[in-house]
Order: sequence, then structure tokens, then C-alpha cells
Amino acid sequence: MSPKPSVVTNAVRGVFPSMSEFVATVVPWTRWETAPGSTSLVSSARATAAMKPTEGSAGVEGTLAVSMRPVSSQIRTASVKVPPTSMPRWNRLSVIALPTFDAGVSPDKASPSAPGCCPRLDAVLGVRRLGIEGPPPSIIPFSRLLEGHMDRRSFVRTGLAGAGFAGLGAAFDPHALAGGTDGPAARPSPVTDGDVVIVKDVPVPMRDGLELMTDLYLPAVDGVPLEEPLPAVLARTPYDKMRPISIEHAMFFARNGYVSVVQDCRGRFNSGGDFFPFVQEPEDGYDTVEWVARHPSCDGQVGTYGVSYQAWVQFETATLNPPSLKTMIPYQGPTNAYTYSMKCGGALGLGLLQWILSVASNGNEARANPQVTDAINEMRTGQTFLDWASRTPWRRGETPLSLAPTYEEAAHQLYFDNYDYSDFWRQPGLGMDEHFESYPDMPILWVVGWFDWYPRTISDGYQAMVRMGRANQHILIGPWTHNNFASSIGDVNFGTEGARIVTYDDYLNLELRWFDRWLKGDESADVWAPAKYFIMGGGDGRKAENGRLNQGGEWRYEESWPPAAARPTEFHLHEGGGLAPEAPSAGASSTTYTYDPRNTVSSNGRCIVAYGPALEFGFQGMGPRDQIEMETLPGHGIPGMPIASRPDVLVYQTDPLPDDLTIAGDITAVLFISSDAPDTDFYVKLLDVHPTSPDYPNGYAFPVSEGILRARYREGFEQSVLMEEGEVYRLEFPLEPAANRFKAGHRIRVDVYSSSFPNFDINRNTGNPRDRRWRIANNTVYHEAGNSSHVLLPLMP
Repeated sequence: MSPKPSVVTNAVRGVFPSMSEFVATVVPWTRWETAPGSTSLVSSARATAAMKPTEGSAGVEGTLAVSMRPVSSQIRTASVKVPPTSMPRWNRLSVIALPTFDAGVSPDKASPSAPGCCPRLDAVLGVRRLGIEGPPPSIIPFSRLLEGHMDRRSFVRTGLAGAGFAGLGAAFDPHALAGGTDGPAARPSPVTDGDVVIVKDVPVPMRDGLELMTDLYLPAVDGVPLEEPLPAVLARTPYDKMRPISIEHAMFFARNGYVSVVQDCRGRFNSGGDFFPFVQEPEDGYDTVEWVARHPSCDGQVGTYGVSYQAWVQFETATLNPPSLKTMIPYQGPTNAYTYSMKCGGALGLGLLQWILSVASNGNEARANPQVTDAINEMRTGQTFLDWASRTPWRRGETPLSLAPTYEEAAHQLYFDNYDYSDFWRQPGLGMDEHFESYPDMPILWVVGWFDWYPRTISDGYQAMVRMGRANQHILIGPWTHNNFASSIGDVNFGTEGARIVTYDDYLNLELRWFDRWLKGDESADVWAPAKYFIMGGGDGRKAENGRLNQGGEWRYEESWPPAAARPTEFHLHEGGGLAPEAPSAGASSTTYTYDPRNTVSSNGRCIVAYGPALEFGFQGMGPRDQIEMETLPGHGIPGMPIASRPDVLVYQTDPLPDDLTIAGDITAVLFISSDAPDTDFYVKLLDVHPTSPDYPNGYAFPVSEGILRARYREGFEQSVLMEEGEVYRLEFPLEPAANRFKAGHRIRVDVYSSSFPNFDINRNTGNPRDRRWRIANNTVYHEAGNSSHVLLPLMP
């Protein structure tokens, strides 16, 4: 049995009038080498008119590929069925070109343009008849497919050198559209018990008539899809469905008995239309889910999965309650764009602004003009992005983003036109939690990392569904950053004690078991306890060989999140920098500091913008770090100095703890403040302070949680209310949830200040977000009887 998609070579046409049969040599794809005298193709190569027709598809005699050849010890002869027309339809794809087939009959039986010549096929695909478009591709070996597109994870275990051309005709037969394997593999592996047939760029119609290009990965045996319908799993992406990681995941689910579907979102890569992030996805997601459910290969049940934007689209799709959506696995995405992503506490979260630049750099305007790509890429990366981010709000037509008008408009509507929480944010594509009641009553696996962008939204969403009485809600929270499962992130090691997910393979297998449980009814599928979370802390505090702090930690598998035993406990800020459960008794006590927007504090913690050390290591570098200033903007801070030494940072900490203390759950800050400015920010960070050691002579301040509130939104986000000088205001706002063990001898520390750049935009303190002026703010925090600022920590017994 071929572990990779089969390819038909040396095929000979049969004489059957309705379904041609070929006697062919089926070559299992095992590995590749460059044929003598040929030129290797780079991974970004596209099919071009200059390429010779590629032989190797059904109905074409000759060798497998023009420039590449298979090396295999298993060549066999088999009969396979393909559509009546053997002419392949070739598509231009960004990484590897794969064929679909013309939906007509044999050329000698009907005109290629005859309408309705194959109504059965039209019905199966749900599309109109398609003609031959574009030149044929040259097959690219998997190793080169991945070159230049890989991160540190290795995808070489998956053989994806080309499409499964064998059996494509059977894939178009409504009685042979689906098939599967006997059961889930222990790990994704080239050694499987079935093949996969891939149908590329199937146009799926939306309600407005636009078609979104969709790839179907159909389980098969010997290159022929099995007959019985199966559940489907769907990933919708703006990042190109032909990315190696998208292909790998789609193949994994298909090889394990699911109709696997991947779609380019509207206006992205092969799909038509214009891309406006988020707002277009509810309807498009609904229509796609129901199209998949009606497909003859599917048994009517659809599950969804995916990370980041692919998690957004799951939440957005669910707002319209598609009847065929039976479960979903949102991995690191928000349930409300305003609250949890773009306007955190009313401050602009700059991570998504940088993301808009990223998708603009390969959007329609950029792909039509490489100079647009170059200009936006320069704007979005490294120090240049920090420079532009310091000059928000941007104005239309005055940045390189104006070269991509579609994306510039999106950026302005999402960031600079709608500061208050309004009906714009309540629409299903942005305020998904406003529509939780409309969600299907279905199992959901909520997944996030402590140092991702979205721990609070995933935790809040899970808890909301539980309060609503929705059954089979599970949550998984690990010591991770965005879209990786490394146990060493930032400059910290967490270890893997009790871990069941150490690699992406492990996570894929959990997703598989989740789908087996809820789409196939396999009650033996082990999806673990409902609450699966990592408690940070407890390590030896030494510097490991990799140069990172051993913070340590352990996994817990429990019935609920937050843990039922956790008790919110107040820790009060005291005069002189103390922090204790006891409230202050002083009649008048406060501390004032000066915040200057021209001298911000660097974001050293749950950093979501790549700068400094994170530039080299990507998401894995964007984790926790010691509270030492990093370089951001000229004149901002002193790189290398402790953040706590700044005069505009207030530090409150406990005495060294006599015993271990563990927290797990939601965290809240309550500050009593005043300011001589009409508006300013208050930012709170919770830290686990390690004592001095030979490895860390100055100790180590490990960031546990953080939160921010723009003071003009202290009464709610629907309308800003400026402050009056001399008035004392009560601010209450959430920090990110956390689970951490503070070891005996450590200190619990709370820092208070008014900036965290580049995680959040710079508040110029005028109260007018469009003001070009700035002013200094003298901000006061009260720690006195009656106005006792404090944090609520979820203490475990």
C-alpha cells in the first residue's frame, strides 16, 4: 500500500463509454532524486507557459515528470478509473501545481463546450463544468516543496510530492467519493494503511455568487476513494491552502479516515473577491460548511480546526449556527476582536496591526506588483515597524500600506476609525461572543498558550459556554507562544513533566481523537479530562545549557477551569512598595510618577510583536523574559537596565515567601488613581521574582500575567469619559489568567506603569486619539484605607 499519493503513468485508454478505465503503472511515492541532465526547481516555482507538458497523469503516456523521477522499489500494475475526459485541468498554485480534471465527456463523444454534458459530475462537485486552463505543472519533490517555507518543525515525515492522480475519476463518482483507514495512527507517519486522492481548486459557491477555491483530500485505497461517506474536517485559511503545514494537516486527517477540506478565504490566493479581515467570514464559513456537508463524500457531519485566523473563522462561522457543524477546535484565536485583540482595555494591540501588514504583503495588490510587496515588507518588519507603530494613528494615503488600498481600508476601520465599542464591533465577524447563544450546541476544544496573544479570550469563552450549560466543553492551556508547542520559549525553560503534548504530532493526534469522539462516536477515544492546563513554576531556577532559566512546571488534568478549589484573594499595595493580603490602614498614602510618551517601557513578557531577540526565533522567541529593558525606540529607556529601576515604574512585592504558593485562574487589578491628564494608561504586570543565585546574581523577574486599561474607558468601552484633575477614580480591569507556583523564597511582585510598547500603542495623554500633540501625565496610585489598590489572585489551597 502506498504511503503517499499515487501517480498514474503509462496509462492506456479503455473503451467504456461512460467511465473510461485505464491499465496503468502505479508508482508509490517514496523519495525523489533529480533526473540526470534536468534542472531542479525551487520551492517557489510556479507553472509557467514555458514549461513542457508534464507527463504522469492519467491518459498521458510517458515518464512521471519532466525534471524529476521517482525512486521506488514497488512498481505494480493496476486498473483505475478516471473521468471520461483524460485531459487534465492545470492550475497555477503558489508552491506546487496539481491537477483537477475537466468535467466533460470524451472529446469524441461531445463538444468540450456542451452544457450539461456531465450533469452527474456537476452535481457531485457542486460546480459548473470547467475547461482546460493554464499550462501543466512540473512536479516538485517534497523536500524542495518545503525549502524556504519551513520553520524548525520538520514536515519531512509526510510525503507530499504531488497529488493523487490515480483514482481521480472514482473521486468524481458519487458512489466512490469517500474512504478511510482502519483507525488513527499513533503519530503522523509515511507508513499508513491507505492512500489519499487530492482534488485541487474546487470552486465552492457562496451566497453572493463568488466562488472560493477549495481542496478536497479524499481517503482512498490503492488510489481509489472508498464508497461510504465519512465525516469531514474543514480548515479555512488566509495563508494559502498550499502551505506545507496546511497540506500536512489535511493529509493527516485524510489518512485517518476523514474527508479533509482546506479552503482559501475570500480574496486570498486562489479565491476571488476582496479580503476584508474577519467581517466576511460568518457567511462564507456557513456556506462552506453546508456545501461540504452536502458533498457525496461526506456523511453530513463537519468539524473545524485551525490556529490563529483559522480559529477566528471558526468562531465567526458558529455565530450563524450552521446545522452541519458538529464540533470545532479553535486554537489560539479571540471571541471578540475589540475586547481581546485590537482594543485590549481600550489600548490598541499592535500585534494585529502588524498582522494586517503581513497579509497585505501577499494580497492581491501586492501579488500584482512586487514593488508593493517590498514596500510593505519593509514597513512591517523589525525596527521599521516599531518606528511606524510609534506614529499611530496612521492617516490614509500617508503610509506604504496605501499601495494596497483594500488592506489600508481594513486597517483604518479596525484600528483608527472605530475607537469606541459600537455596533461595528458587535457584528458576527467581530463580536463573536455577542452571538454565543446562536452557536450550535456542540463540543468545543478550546486551546491556547500562556504566552500567546489570547489566553484570556479562550479562558473566558470556555467559561461562558460552561455557564450556558453547553456540554462537553474542554480547555487546553500550555506553556506556549503562538502556534508552537516548544517547552522552551523566550529565555525560559518549562520542561515537560506530565506533558502529553510535546510536539505538533502530539497535538494533531489529540485533534484526531477529538474528532473520532464527536464525529465518529468513538467513546474509547481518549480526550483527557475537560481541563488540561500547565502550572508554571517549581523549577530549580538555574540557567540551563541552552542559556534559559529553569522555571519548570507541571501539567494538571482536572474537571473544571478555573479549578474549583481556587479562591480569589486580595493582595494589597502598600506604602513603601509592600504587597500583602492585609489592607493598608494609613489614612492617606499614595505614590505619584511621571509618564512621558516619549520614553515608553519595553514590552518584556507576553510579547506579541517580534522585536529584539524575538526577531531571530519567531514565535518561539516571543515568550517570557527577565524584566530588563530592551531597545525599542531611540531615547526610550536604557537597554540592559532593570525595568524596576525606572522612576516611572511602581514596584510592590511581598517578603520572601515562607512556603510555596500556587495560583490558578482569573486575575483582576483594582487601582485607585488620579492624574493631571485627561487620559492615560495604567498597566499592571504580575511577576514571580527568583532570589539571587550564582547564575542570576540580580535575581530573575519572571512575568506571570499582565493587563492594561485606558483610563477614559473606566466606565465602559461604549463611550470614553475623560478624567478631571484631582479626582480619584476606581479602575477595575482583568489581567490575563495564569497558573503559577511561587516557590518558597520567591517574591510575588506587582508593577504599575503607563506604557508597554510595542505590545500596545503609545497613549499621548490628551484624551483625543487623533491628536497630534502629546503631554506629560503625572499619575497617582493610592494605597490607603478606603482607596486600597490591590490585585485579586486565585489562590490554590
